[in-house]
Amino acid sequence: EWQTLDITFIAPSFDEAGNKVKNARLPKVLLNGELIHDNVELLTPTGNNFKLKEKSKAPIMIQVDHGPVAFKNIKVRELQK
Repeated sequence: EWQTLDITFIAPSFDEAGNKVKNARLPKVLLNGELIHDNVELLTPTGNNFKLKEKSKAPIMIQVDHGPVAFKNIKVRELQK
């Protein structure tokens, strides 16, 4: 059975010197239509030993844990401010 996951993500903000001035946020995350995260601030990119530097725009990366995982019908759209 397939699950649906709807994520609204706001990237971190940086000043002109490259210093982070605002953490990334998840304003809303829905799992099968049910709200599971509401306005969550993300202090770091991931709990894993992540070596890449944070950016305000970068490729989407999907991290899984154990066992086989399949993804289908992934849609990405940039929201206007």
